[in-house]
Formats: sequence, C-alpha cells, structure tokens
Amino acid sequence: MRTRATVELYPIPTYTEEREMSQEMQDRDVEREDPRGRFVATLRRIADAVEKNESFRIQVVGKRFTVPADAVFNIEHEVEDGENELELQFKWGSSSEEEE
Repeated sequence: MRTRATVELYPIPTYTEEREMSQEMQDRDVEREDPRGRFVATLRRIADAVEKNESFRIQVVGKRFTVPADAVFNIEHEVEDGENELELQFKWGSSSEEEE
C-alpha cells in the first residue's frame, strides 16, 4: 500500500490572512533609498511633470502607480530623536489609476 504525501509549496491563506493581505495593499508605508544619481533623475522628472501640470508614473518598492496632475503636494519637516526628516509629499484620492 502506497501512502501519498501532500506538499504545499505555497500555503493557501485563510480568510483572515487574505483580509490582512488585502489591508496591507491598501495601507502602505514604505521607503526607497536611491543612489544620488537616481534620486536626482527622479526629482528632475517629477519637477518637470509638476511644472507642466502633467501626471507622472513612478515605481516604489515593487508597486508602480501614476501620480495625477491634480495631486496636492506639500513639504514636511520632522525632528524626532535628534534626526531631521524632510518629505516631499503628493496626495491624491484612491480613484486614480494604479497598477502593481
């Protein structure tokens, strides 16, 4: 009599895990560190698009999306535990085009 073994290469997520994964895709807070040259090129491309009132596409940590021309932008400065942080932020509604 032969015994069959089942091997799961990719575990099937439970309902709770699926909900958590879905929530993770909606609520996301990641950072991408770039070498100076890439960072400068990205800033130039963003500045050109903002100046022309155009949307632009960018990919951050595996997710590609479009920042619409009508996004609201602001500059934020934070000081915490002796560290300064400067953020250039773009905000827009979730109805804008998004791709992974």
